[in-house]
Amino acid sequence: MSSKLPTEIQTSTTNSTHKAEHSAKKRHMKDSASQVIAIAQAHSLDAMVSEEAPSKTLFERAMLREKQRKEHRQKNLEQIIKATLDTCNKEVAGEPDFDWLTRYFEMAQEIHNSSMQKLWAQVLKREVTNPGSTSLKALKTLKDMTPKEAQTLQRAASLACTFGTDSSRKLLLGVRHQAGFFSFSKRESVDELSLGEFQLPYSSLLLLMELGILLTTELESGEIEVNSALKLAYQGTEVALHAKSKGITLTYYRFTPTGIELCQLLGNRINTHYQEKLIDLLNRKFTVKGDVSGPIHHTV
Repeated sequence: MSSKLPTEIQTSTTNSTHKAEHSAKKRHMKDSASQVIAIAQAHSLDAMVSEEAPSKTLFERAMLREKQRKEHRQKNLEQIIKATLDTCNKEVAGEPDFDWLTRYFEMAQEIHNSSMQKLWAQVLKREVTNPGSTSLKALKTLKDMTPKEAQTLQRAASLACTFGTDSSRKLLLGVRHQAGFFSFSKRESVDELSLGEFQLPYSSLLLLMELGILLTTELESGEIEVNSALKLAYQGTEVALHAKSKGITLTYYRFTPTGIELCQLLGNRINTHYQEKLIDLLNRKFTVKGDVSGPIHHTV
């Protein structure tokens, strides 16, 4: 199976591009009334706001708008099919469920944003190569997401890891150490990561919870055994953690099944700065052994 780069949802333009766009917007800035009229004209809804009497009947105008809507939908689907084909490398394929395909096309035809279309192309590619891999619930969640919300999901997915025998993805928050009763140190200490440092503030976590991508409760692992290694995988790299003392646990947020499906569509994308901070955090309470040299991309 060939490797591929993970799906990327465009998040920003360069400074020079941004300045150029800003200047262009200022030159063509419209007042609210002009903007409403422009929107009405683009969607064939300007009959009552135009200076001239409409040349078409109400029914004809409705038919024109319906024709435009169907053309847009058809164009959206054709662009998604083209983007899907561009990712194919003659992998072994299966037969997607007909009802799933019907629902997929119903939802995908409303996707106009080019970056989101690429994500929907990944959904179809994944279903062709692995039928049944993406649920209708995940499709509906994806359909209801704005590009900005999808960017938030992408940032969260790039920080996700798994540990232990549980393969579900998690956002690791910190390491908690509960000292023994006879310890002379503090009874409890907590070392935490600041997710806001990686463009994932608490407001973004709340958004992901509202979308049904993250569970709403902060969770804590069981005590990590001292005499056995705990495997932790981050974006295709794996390390073994050996607790330096008893009473150590991990705190985290867990992705929902829908969130896990959507993360898989995005592929592995290492945040190097986060990885460095994560290893530094773990080194305080664990002996960390393994490969943290770079990303390993998987195929979806």
